Amino acid sequence: MGVLSRISNMFKAKVNDTLDNMEDPILLLDQKVRDMEENLNKAKLSSAQILGNVHEIEKKMSAAKKESEEYDEKVKLALAKSNEDLAKKALQRKLDADKKYESLKASYNEASAKAELIKKNLRALEEEIQKTRSYRDEAAARYSNAEASKQVNEILANVQSKSNSISVDDIERKIQRKEALAEGLGDLREVDSLDKEFESLDTTDLDAELAKYKNS
Repeated sequence: MGVLSRISNMFKAKVNDTLDNMEDPILLLDQKVRDMEENLNKAKLSSAQILGNVHEIEKKMSAAKKESEEYDEKVKLALAKSNEDLAKKALQRKLDADKKYESLKASYNEASAKAELIKKNLRALEEEIQKTRSYRDEAAARYSNAEASKQVNEILANVQSKSNSISVDDIERKIQRKEALAEGLGDLREVDSLDKEFESLDTTDLDAELAKYKNS
């Protein structure tokens, strides 16, 4: 692998890692739910048109069936009146209506199957959205707890790190040095006081010396 390729991969890895740290998983889940809801609304609009076509075909089927029944009665009426030509014309109309009905029935069955499949898919998508919403709420609670735990651990780690940088032994040695210095200064004061007491014993009594001069 070339140097430039390795640098490129390292850069991509760094960027991806940075983006991962910047992305809020809860916001991503919220966006996922919004996208799913948008797709659901689009699917409902499309399915509404298909369902509308099914109802329209049903109406046409009813009309064709009614037309067939009406011409069937007319065939019977024409035969009753011994008018075969008119009966044939009515029969042809009845057969055309029957053919139209069968064609519409095939279209109806196909459209109905599609409509049922769409309804099934819509229900599945609605269930998936509900599951995603529930997971989002659960994930939000877990993420919040994880963030709180992370902050606490970071604080504790920081405290531990700072406390480790301060040596109790060093502090104890400093205190002991201060105590020793204070004791040493105290000893010096005692020595000075003792020396002064002895010096006071050696002090010349001027009155006694003056008396000697008077008696001489």
